[in-house]
Amino acid sequence: MRFTEHEMTVAVDAVARRLHAATRPPWRRGDADTAYDALDRMRRWRLKVSAGEVVLPVLTALPERPTVGARPEFTDAELATAAESASRDVMEHRKPGAWDALPAKRRGRVLATAVELTRVAVAGMPVRQDPDALIVPDHL
Repeated sequence: MRFTEHEMTVAVDAVARRLHAATRPPWRRGDADTAYDALDRMRRWRLKVSAGEVVLPVLTALPERPTVGARPEFTDAELATAAESASRDVMEHRKPGAWDALPAKRRGRVLATAVELTRVAVAGMPVRQDPDALIVPDHL
């Protein structure tokens, strides 16, 4: 699917926030957003890079959905198919034969993680606006 740069940026940031919250101890997860905002730029960048490696290939492998005024919705089968093809491509690009060498159980965990993080990314995206309904003011 074709997403705008802003949509993908917001999606990666939402996943990075979720990853940061997941790595915190359970008794400190309540203030995860505040803690994420307090991170230095380098640590936030590393979280975003990790999130982008998983989510961006899956987002681009999703089928096209013409949605205006809402977030795109995908079925579980569509998410699983996109996650499998994207994860396979990334792993094969890094090391040929790596996907087939993964045990089935680990492959299933990789796919489940990619699907769940993609759901977080899509849910974190802003609502799409109708470009034809955009009104540009004559003066600022």
